[in-house]
Amino acid sequence: MRFTILLIISLLLSCRSIPQTNEVSSESIASSSEKKETILSVNETGSQNPVPESKGKTVSELSGRTINDIYPKLSDSKMEEIIINTIPGSFIPVTNNDGRIKIIYRDLDQNGYKDAFFLVVKNRNNLNSRFSVLSDISYLLNHKRQPVDFFLAVYLQLKGTMISMYRIPIGSGIVIHDFSILTVKKGSVIPLGINISFQTVKGMNSELIIFSTYNKFSLFSMSENISSHSNFSDIDGDNIIDIVDWEDGLEEGTGYETYITWYKWDGKEFREYLSTNVVRNLNKFLEQSRLYLSFGQMDDFFRYALTLNDYKRYKSSEKDYRVWLEKIFRSVPGINTEDNKLVDCNKFRSVIFPQILENPFSSGNDSSRICNLNIRFECIDGYSFIRTVRVKMNPNPFEKPQYSFYLE
Repeated sequence: MRFTILLIISLLLSCRSIPQTNEVSSESIASSSEKKETILSVNETGSQNPVPESKGKTVSELSGRTINDIYPKLSDSKMEEIIINTIPGSFIPVTNNDGRIKIIYRDLDQNGYKDAFFLVVKNRNNLNSRFSVLSDISYLLNHKRQPVDFFLAVYLQLKGTMISMYRIPIGSGIVIHDFSILTVKKGSVIPLGINISFQTVKGMNSELIIFSTYNKFSLFSMSENISSHSNFSDIDGDNIIDIVDWEDGLEEGTGYETYITWYKWDGKEFREYLSTNVVRNLNKFLEQSRLYLSFGQMDDFFRYALTLNDYKRYKSSEKDYRVWLEKIFRSVPGINTEDNKLVDCNKFRSVIFPQILENPFSSGNDSSRICNLNIRFECIDGYSFIRTVRVKMNPNPFEKPQYSFYLE
């Protein structure tokens, strides 16, 4: 009899275990002053969160019905209602102007049900958690304004309710700028990126959280200021977004150099893949072009200085090479007296390109990565003239050729 009573008590106690929020502490996230690339998973933090339902139609052993029949999908308002009742009092959610939680819905665990991503802040007296207030840039000029502690909350929709999966510390900020989805892989929900950025006096700080699966994520930090800028671009055409970081710095003998670093998605996180420079390589490109022109090695010049497609056009053309030089080195606008001098020049005595001392390109989109330079030509028969040329940076600056002359 005593054994039976003890067995019943043991069973009752075991049934009281409930899932707990996987709150990741700031100490568990490795960070650096500029970049941080960290992977965390549920197992690594010892969470007791339940495993999401498997993909597709899971058949119930009891009734033969699908999981969607047993647990109908919750409406957005119902999900929000459940979430509000589970947020601890020490946190308050970031809301829209209508008072509703500012939620991003995505199916993180790929079980056919929408999951919820939203921001919460540490609660304190008189804190207004509306996004429009927290993003008010005028607070940057208010020295009495205290930084706000932000966290990303993630809830999974499981078995007809919302389960708190994560509360990830983002950091402190005065003015939040953006809270949005970053599509990492074209046409795919996973990996899923959440971008949270903060406006600062010096520029912008961004925290990118990328979920490679429902129970594993990595973090990547970016800064945008007068000397550093990062952008998202699929530079290698594999339908997966790349992070390209541009950073300016002094280099002895060169002046201001710009270093470009490529962070590539490896299936789990963004890792440093390749790096290159702008100014030093540009000067090498111009110097080699000058040598080919000065020594009359025209085919070598066109092969080196043009893109592969433009070089093929040149080779298949029956026009004289000097006509193609006119397409590259154009008359300076407003100076008509120099027309046709390039065609009339039988041989160059010297070709003078400028010395580049700082990055002439923008780190923005591809169309802005073109710079104009003035070139001085001196012909063997005595006269000299100036032409202008457009130098284009490869959309993938880590691929050769990094630079080419823009063919009109």
